[in-house]
Amino acid sequence: MVTVIVNILVVGGSVFLGLIISNYTLKNKKFLDIEKDEKTARGLINQSNKEAKEINERTIRDVQKRKESLAQESFIKKERFKKINESLINKEEFIEKKEDRLKELRFKIASLQEETQSTEQLIKRSDEDYINKLSKKTGKSTAQLKEDLLKKHEKDVLNENVEKLIKTEEGLKEDAEKTARKIIINVLQRLSSPTSVETRAVTVVIQKDHIKGKIVGKDGRNIQAFEELLDVDVVFNDLPNTISISAFMLVKRRIAQRAMEKLVNIKGNIDEGVVKRVVKEAEKETDDELYEIGLSALKKMGIKHDNHEFCRVVGRLQYRTSYGQNIMKHSMEVGWIAAMIGGELGLNIETCKVAGFLHDLGKAIDQDPSVKDAHDYLSKELMEKFEFSPEEVHAAWTHHDAIPQETAEALIVKAADAVSASRPGARQESFDKYIERIRALEETALSYEGVKRAYSISAGRELRVMVDPETVGDEKLFEIAKAMAGQIEEELAYPGQIKVNVIRRTKHTETTK
Repeated sequence: MVTVIVNILVVGGSVFLGLIISNYTLKNKKFLDIEKDEKTARGLINQSNKEAKEINERTIRDVQKRKESLAQESFIKKERFKKINESLINKEEFIEKKEDRLKELRFKIASLQEETQSTEQLIKRSDEDYINKLSKKTGKSTAQLKEDLLKKHEKDVLNENVEKLIKTEEGLKEDAEKTARKIIINVLQRLSSPTSVETRAVTVVIQKDHIKGKIVGKDGRNIQAFEELLDVDVVFNDLPNTISISAFMLVKRRIAQRAMEKLVNIKGNIDEGVVKRVVKEAEKETDDELYEIGLSALKKMGIKHDNHEFCRVVGRLQYRTSYGQNIMKHSMEVGWIAAMIGGELGLNIETCKVAGFLHDLGKAIDQDPSVKDAHDYLSKELMEKFEFSPEEVHAAWTHHDAIPQETAEALIVKAADAVSASRPGARQESFDKYIERIRALEETALSYEGVKRAYSISAGRELRVMVDPETVGDEKLFEIAKAMAGQIEEELAYPGQIKVNVIRRTKHTETTK
């Protein structure tokens, strides 16, 4: 920057000269600013040129890469189009060959159709000639001959079908018996229910024997009232510190057991009024217990029915037996067995299960003196009362053949009932029936000629027969044993298998002189 200082002494022109100097200073300053801006602008231009050059170079590289990529893609597409074109050419050639082959086949089919038509016409003419000749010889019209032939063929076909049906039925019977055995064996193997034979007496344990006297009361009045109210028998003197209770109706026995347990724990005096009150309490508690037992059994069987009266009736089966077999356990077994057999045969499993479980429901009330009907009819009435389906009712109550079984489920329930009742250990056999069965076996053996003695041993599972050696020879032993086994199998009822042993014993004795 240049600074100019002019000293002018003339006053009149001092102002004008100052203006000139100021103007010059301003111009000089602007000149310096422009020079500075020019430098800045040249720097920016240089930088812009540099950046433009870089951008240009980068653009050139990108364009080059893009050209190369497009060239490669173009080459790939050309190759692909070339392959597609070749494939199309091959397909066209294949289609042309197919069309040629199809034309040949159509020509062959047309020729075969012509041959077939001509052959059919020839056969038709031959049949007409044959029928006309046959008609002339027999003196019958063509229609009559056709009718006779149709009847003959119909009869032959019917006879053939009857023979096939008979053979098929015989085969099915053989297979059905084998299949039934297999199904029952599988079901019994799957069933793990223990036997359920029960006694009719229960015991109540007491701490001291003198309590017995308090329960008996003066002149035995308390125990007389107790037995009359519940129709049970109470025994005090069989075992020490024990009271035995027996009854025909097990529900009454359960009430008596509960009542006796309450009387044993009473600390004060016991009279007839106390006995009546305790019996009423025991009856109420037993009624509640029956409901809980029935509800638990229905849940275990998967049967949804929460009617209080129905559950109580079902619960009574817990205190009912048949030949010593507990009916609740028997009913559950029948339900499970019927459901398993029904599942094997593709039947309605729910109907089999419900009908099997409730088939003996009438036994819950058949011991009541006011009830006169058989237990199967009572089962029918109870199931209808509690709104079970007709199929379930029919399958349940027909197990004793009151009416013929109309459904497969009803037959399954009958079979399941027989399996549960007849399996070893399920029921007790009466002594009279046992003796009768033993005598029948021995009498059957003694009815044969030459038999001297017969013994039934091993609880009736073995029959030993002694024959007269002078009447029966060794060659006849096999025939006698086989005949006896066959007669026993046909005429007598017996559990399991019976072994028949026929023994011929000879003895020769000589004495010396």
